[in-house]
Amino acid sequence: RNWWASLSGKRKGPKVRAPRFKKRRGAQAIRFMSHVFRTGERTLTLGKIGAVPIEWSRALPSAPSSVTVIRDASGRYFASFVVEVEPTRLPANGKAVGIDLGLASLAVTSAGEKIAP
Repeated sequence: RNWWASLSGKRKGPKVRAPRFKKRRGAQAIRFMSHVFRTGERTLTLGKIGAVPIEWSRALPSAPSSVTVIRDASGRYFASFVVEVEPTRLPANGKAVGIDLGLASLAVTSAGEKIAP
């Protein structure tokens, strides 16, 4: 109701525009927070949708805080989980390295190694 009032100019402030058109056939995504989904051995249970069969590519390292279900343009579905992991420290070797970001090469290390995009 407030959005329509703002669109027609009845509310204070700048006028808002209509939402941008998005194709239905393009990539689409929806995010579920931790209280709306549950993971099982072969299923992902989503709120208001129910149990969805899922094929895990690998085990989750910790409990997920959210999941994003993505449908790409070809109609395939993917689930992307947000998990918290402990960062691992690399062993100190006493050497320093410099990295230069450029246009011809994505990155060049001080040892001369070029990293292509």
